[in-house]
Amino acid sequence: PDGRAETVRFVLDAGIVKDTYVLRYRWAQDGRAVSWKLESGEIQKAQSGSYVLGDAPGGGTVVDYELTVDLTIPMIGLFKRKAEKVITDTALKELKKQVEG
Repeated sequence: PDGRAETVRFVLDAGIVKDTYVLRYRWAQDGRAVSWKLESGEIQKAQSGSYVLGDAPGGGTVVDYELTVDLTIPMIGLFKRKAEKVITDTALKELKKQVEG
């Protein structure tokens, strides 16, 4: 009823990293925080995260961002970290796009 998504399906295609996954969102009553958990994914076995908005000194907004990702596919450490970084960077770019319009 409030227009906020509760369950969202994502399709990620970032070169080496491709995944289709579903996240379940939980929103704070005041709209200044959101958290999520992975419901299903192809290469992710876990993902959880949150954004919490706060007032910055002198005006503006501070965003605290947390994200944990764990992949199901066996990968050499370097490639696994790269895949996790792609997922993290994608989330941050999308947040920036939403905030800046």
